[in-house]
Amino acid sequence: MIEIMVEETSSVIGKGFETWKQNLSICLPFVFSTVLTSVVGIIIIGGAILAAIPSVVPLFTKLDEKCYTPDVIPLLLPHILQSAGIIIIAIIAAIIICMLINAFFSAGAIGMAKEATETGRANIAHMTEYGKRKFISLFVTDVIIGLISFVGLVFLVPSILYIIPKLSVLSVLPPEEVITTVAVFGLGVLAMIVYTLIISIIFALPRYSVVIDDVGAIQGVKNGFGFFMRNKVAVFLLWLITFVLFIISAAFGAIENIGWLISTIIFVIVIYPLTTIWWSRLYLSMVKPAEEEQNKIN
Repeated sequence: MIEIMVEETSSVIGKGFETWKQNLSICLPFVFSTVLTSVVGIIIIGGAILAAIPSVVPLFTKLDEKCYTPDVIPLLLPHILQSAGIIIIAIIAAIIICMLINAFFSAGAIGMAKEATETGRANIAHMTEYGKRKFISLFVTDVIIGLISFVGLVFLVPSILYIIPKLSVLSVLPPEEVITTVAVFGLGVLAMIVYTLIISIIFALPRYSVVIDDVGAIQGVKNGFGFFMRNKVAVFLLWLITFVLFIISAAFGAIENIGWLISTIIFVIVIYPLTTIWWSRLYLSMVKPAEEEQNKIN
């Protein structure tokens, strides 16, 4: 396997930061995406809840206060389940629509980062151009990577199977057995988290391949995985830096009352656009040497 020389991480960070300072408009796709997905989610899920509540409320008003016993549950259950179905369908629909919206603006942001890295300037026209052209491919890419990450739930299966028989008697179990039960479940959760983090490293590049290389989802996943395998250290270092920045930014959410707002602003205005430029720059530094090497072979 050929090891392709890529731009050093320090150079990616430094030059990428300069590119970001000269193209602050790259935050706009993330602003639009955050606002639109929030509005769409509230409208769809909120509307479903408002539509579902009237079917249950009248049943409670018809019941006497003395009738609020466990015996009433079988009477209410069909109506509750019917309402739950509406809400679940609304949540699924909201997730899909929000993923499509996010894919459009993410494709636009990556396109802007590509243009800013190559030419020094990016504008909203680039966001629209790349967004319209690549949002479906990017959406499919996100679904593929999401399904791969979802496999991590298998690490919870042994823990759940171990815990379920003990739940009903947990209060009477000896302390050491309770600790063992919690530890087994904790190990399952830890294994799932580690798996998810590894997947996020291995598949950090496919989204950038889809947009920058102008390829479909499957080819983008293959390209991204291939470039990772040839540049593991560079990818891991940039992933680690971005991960630390995400943790620091999320920590602002602990500030009482306004923490969530501060954290959101930092993510949307600074972290998302800056890291998008970094990843785009790193990927571009991989693509050009790879193309030159391929031309030599041909």
